[in-house]
Amino acid sequence: MTPTRMKLITAVLSACLAACGGYGGGSYTAPGGPSAPSATINATPSQGFSPNSVTIAPGGTVTFAFGSVGHSVKFDTGTNPPADITGVNADTSISRTFSTAGTFTFHCTIHPTETGTVIVAATTTTNPPGYNP
Repeated sequence: MTPTRMKLITAVLSACLAACGGYGGGSYTAPGGPSAPSATINATPSQGFSPNSVTIAPGGTVTFAFGSVGHSVKFDTGTNPPADITGVNADTSISRTFSTAGTFTFHCTIHPTETGTVIVAATTTTNPPGYNP
């Protein structure tokens, strides 16, 4: 390979790395991306939550969509859970915001076997593969 060709290849590669940020000391979002900012959980007529587990980012919102059968939501675990959804809720949607990371299990007080989980997880950032500061 000629010295001119080597310089050209080096210049092109340098420009490509500069255009995409290279390995310049930052971090990036790990594969899988950030947690969703919001999610919806449906209370089903067959006395279940669907999906029965969601993952959101801190500050994210979960909307509980209640169909024609009355349901409630009582949070069992988790640090600083949002307010429970009391009463008999049918044909309505009620949202709750989760401000702290953690695992929040819940159940329906009307149908105690109807359970679910909200996982509040911060996004994961790591250095890119091959990065050595």
